[in-house]
Amino acid sequence: MRSKPTATASQFDPFPESFDALLVANGSPPTRKLLRALAERTVCVMALDGGLEALFRCGIAPDHVVGDLDSAPERALRWAVQNGAQLHRRPSADKPDFAKGLDLCKKLKCRRVVALGIAGERVDHVLSALHFSLAARGLDVTLATNEIVLFALRGRARRTLSIPRGHALSWFGFPEAQSCTLAGVRWPFARRKLSADGFHSLSNEPVAVVRLEQKSGRSVLAVSLRPQKQCAKLRRLKPSPR
Repeated sequence: MRSKPTATASQFDPFPESFDALLVANGSPPTRKLLRALAERTVCVMALDGGLEALFRCGIAPDHVVGDLDSAPERALRWAVQNGAQLHRRPSADKPDFAKGLDLCKKLKCRRVVALGIAGERVDHVLSALHFSLAARGLDVTLATNEIVLFALRGRARRTLSIPRGHALSWFGFPEAQSCTLAGVRWPFARRKLSADGFHSLSNEPVAVVRLEQKSGRSVLAVSLRPQKQCAKLRRLKPSPR
């Protein structure tokens, strides 16, 4: 498998070379570029109920469709089945569709998972996805929107990332992680406890190859996919609500 080139601001790719499963949820749809890029490096593509619409519009047939299937369009369901998708109707309200997708990943022995479409107008959906990602033993889950990538870290964990200057990264305990070290940034630290009600690293800046390690606990690493100046420009261009 080819190695990644050195990261530049115009071609920043923080994702691993491959995933066992791609989950597409029914939140804000990913860009076609991001969806296609992750689908191409994924063994198994899984639509979470209404997330099937994004795959349908991109012409990427899923291998599985999971959920109570009350928000997946009928035309998209027919198309998915015609292209070989297996339907897993899970009407139970005890778990959200995202958790049902993670359960299927465990059953299929998919360890490395990436999820798109987890964000939208309700931040509680993102928090729920983080909760189930960190609770899913045996899975290494990455969540992504069009703006940011979230790495759910549990237990002993290490990451090495080539992040271009201008991007931001934040690291939080969820609720806490022990003996955490962050290097290659403007504000490094070593062997600190990250906690929801205590120390955390917000909007840190890369100055070299970023290396981080935690010894135990649970945490979330957030990395912006766009340079911060570009994000600020997009916010200025966005019309104000009337």
